[in-house]
Amino acid sequence: MKNQKIAQEILDFNKNAVKMSFDALSSFSDQTAKAADQFLGATPNIPADGKKAFGTFIKENQTAQTNLKNCVEAGLEIDWTTMKAPVKGLEAMESFYNSAFSQAIAIQKETKELLKKTTEQLPKEAKPVVEFWNDAFNSNFQIFQSFVTQNFEVAKKVLANVSAEAPKAAKAASK
Repeated sequence: MKNQKIAQEILDFNKNAVKMSFDALSSFSDQTAKAADQFLGATPNIPADGKKAFGTFIKENQTAQTNLKNCVEAGLEIDWTTMKAPVKGLEAMESFYNSAFSQAIAIQKETKELLKKTTEQLPKEAKPVVEFWNDAFNSNFQIFQSFVTQNFEVAKKVLANVSAEAPKAAKAASK
């Protein structure tokens, strides 16, 4: 019973440390965004599209912080003494990656118009280079996302097999 109490105290300490860390990070991020916004507002030479891109960056950064916090908190809620703990941990990690991929796709959509406006100002010879770079980046991102998704599928199968075999191995060892 004493070990359980110690384990619970450690878990509570970790949860509190995570909460305080994310609160501090959020506060720092908010203050940085406010200071940068004031700086951009006071600088007349920065185009509106540049300010909009910065606003998009700040908004997506805050979303990423929230997603990471939720993932870490979900990991702390897992009872790691159960047989299904590795599967639950993998599910929490997959949820985080899925939200990160969704966020990246949203950023691509939001910045597509900004890229179009920016490339209109370039010489016609440079436009194909920028379009090629953007298409290559987006294509490579999709390939990376596909690999990560496939790795999660393989990991789920492996963990399912391990979970199914563990009770058999425990029975054999006790004989």
